[in-house]
Amino acid sequence: MHSLITDYSHNPKPKINMNLKTITWILFLFISTLSLVSCDKEKEDVLSINEIDGNTFKMHYGSKGGITILGGDGNYSFSCDSPLLKGEMTYKNYILFEPLGVGDATVTIKDQSGKSYILKVIISYETERITIAKLDATVIGDNMTVGAQKELKEKALATIPVKVGGSYKFVYTKLDNPEKFEGSIFIYPDKESNEVIEGTFAREIIKQEDGSYFYIAYHMHYKDSDRTFIQTIYNEPTSKSVQYRLYQFGEDLKEKFQSAYPNVEQVYTSQIIGEIKAE
Repeated sequence: MHSLITDYSHNPKPKINMNLKTITWILFLFISTLSLVSCDKEKEDVLSINEIDGNTFKMHYGSKGGITILGGDGNYSFSCDSPLLKGEMTYKNYILFEPLGVGDATVTIKDQSGKSYILKVIISYETERITIAKLDATVIGDNMTVGAQKELKEKALATIPVKVGGSYKFVYTKLDNPEKFEGSIFIYPDKESNEVIEGTFAREIIKQEDGSYFYIAYHMHYKDSDRTFIQTIYNEPTSKSVQYRLYQFGEDLKEKFQSAYPNVEQVYTSQIIGEIKAE
């Protein structure tokens, strides 16, 4: 009769099928996982600003803007070293800034754990450059000869301070009146020229008697002269169909030329705008 109990006393111990290379790889994976978790934790704890690159925040004078704080322990405070910038924490991680002047300011953000973030705020005037793509002039006078109309049209075109490709740069320095902004103007007569004509301007919203919007007027003063350009839609006289709207600077010159051309009914110039770009 055979025993139901098997005797393993004389059998060798089972071998573990794992070499040193396998053990090393497992340890490497374990340590790497711990390192990644640790790095992610450290990254979460670092103070940062949402959508800010290079620790610099740019603003325009006359406007407000804010930043969102990320990371840290969530208990934030800030301080500013410049009277050019006013700040208010309107939410636990949001600071709303209001520029009070033009220049640079440094904002220090801290949390209660001792972490800090230095933010440089650059405040500048809002700038708009309008480039002219085409010039035109219109002369109307039923009692004028064709020659007189042609002559007057050439004189009207000669009053325009820029050529095709020239531009006007408006720097908005006074924005306290929402219906009439003021500032400095820089006129570039030619795209290739280094000449710059400096002056001042006021951008005014002209309204109809019922208070509805009508058009925008740019009152300019330079070289002891005063000009008013009206920004309106330009209707191409030779175009059968308009694919998109063109805008122009129009100037009424009837008063300027009526004494020399008493039969003129209308005379105005059109500077067709090719591009409006913020700088």
